[in-house]
Amino acid sequence: ADNKDPKLISHPVVVLFSDLVWTRLAQWFFLLGRIYFLFTLLVFLTSQSILSHLNAGYESFEEHIAIFLCRVFIYLGSMCKLIFSQSRLLMIDVQQGSFVKVFGVVPVPDYLFSFQEAGSLCLLITLGLMCSQEPIFWCLENQDGDFPGNGIFTTSCPEAKDHKDIYSVFSCIAMLWYFALLTDLTIFSMRVSAFLLVCFRVISELGLFLLALAFLILAFATSISSLNHKLKDFAGIGKGTLSLFEVTLSMYPTSHFEDAERGLGAARGGDVHHSGRHLPVEPAGGAVEPGLSDSV
Repeated sequence: ADNKDPKLISHPVVVLFSDLVWTRLAQWFFLLGRIYFLFTLLVFLTSQSILSHLNAGYESFEEHIAIFLCRVFIYLGSMCKLIFSQSRLLMIDVQQGSFVKVFGVVPVPDYLFSFQEAGSLCLLITLGLMCSQEPIFWCLENQDGDFPGNGIFTTSCPEAKDHKDIYSVFSCIAMLWYFALLTDLTIFSMRVSAFLLVCFRVISELGLFLLALAFLILAFATSISSLNHKLKDFAGIGKGTLSLFEVTLSMYPTSHFEDAERGLGAARGGDVHHSGRHLPVEPAGGAVEPGLSDSV
């Protein structure tokens, strides 16, 4: 692989040796690591998306205990494990001097160019931000205060009120990263792996398409905004951009199409009419007769 020789890497001996190492040794270590990661995801999902919504009101004592245990496991069993693995990979790159300069200026460790490791770093940062905004920690000094839902490991104290919204945002982002990192399991299916590889290849083309779409929508929105019309859906660049985006997604109400066509058509006709009124009429003699331009 280092020599970039396809004949050498596809030699039957190399293929046989690779298959033996994968099936007899590496596969099981990889599978154990993924099973632990999947279990971590289930614990995180239980804590953030199930236990917190079992009751319409405040959580019970048992739910407080269960949520606390799940979140402690996430912070100790997942976040600390990520800290260890990221630190180990960073130290290896530092010792070997494996850095790549982005834009020719910013040195970035080589291991971060792997999707799994870069995603793990993003997940680690998100979990750290969650831990800093954890409502349970903010309520530790006022668990038995005079407020609804009080009790041990509560999240309903007044001190945690300002932290809940941002905590929920970080929780949402962390959940997405957990599921994104599960794509590693596609290695057990060649068909799914090929599909995922094609999806990653198409992402760049999709980005170019969205860029071209945004350019066209902005161009037409600003052009329509410069017309003299009375359409509420196109009153200004912002509303015009939103309306054209709805048209692109086939979400624009069909009842508004007729009004838009009539309004924009009248605006174009009115502009031509007003410009024609101020055009000077030149008679055969070459001089402009006063008053004729207003009578046209």
